[in-house]
Amino acid sequence: MKKLILGLAVGSLLLGQEKVDEATTAKMRSEELEHSQIMRTLHTLTDRYGPRVTGSPNHEAAAKWAVSQMTAWGLKNAHLEPWDFGHPGWLNESATGKIVAPVKQNLKFEVIAWTPSTKGAVTGSTMQVVPRR
Repeated sequence: MKKLILGLAVGSLLLGQEKVDEATTAKMRSEELEHSQIMRTLHTLTDRYGPRVTGSPNHEAAAKWAVSQMTAWGLKNAHLEPWDFGHPGWLNESATGKIVAPVKQNLKFEVIAWTPSTKGAVTGSTMQVVPRR
């Protein structure tokens, strides 16, 4: 009985396999080789819109570009879904720091996303974080 059930299961899997449409596959491969837009799309998203932190102006601009591009490619109903991220938009336009004592030197640091701006210059202590090896 077990062999019969196993045989029926294997047989149904083989019968259920989809036939490959070779003409469509060849057409898709030809389109990819002759008209690929992968590098142009990658360039647009990385170089034009740069980092796209959620809720940032770059994120919104890239999403709008993607909708317009998909529409231009002929896709139907390309649109943005309404979504409340719960944070204001954020863009790291500039951040500078200087060590003033015991030596004068530029301070290298990273800003954490969605941190608010300061109202003018801020002074304080710094510390160096060294990763373990």
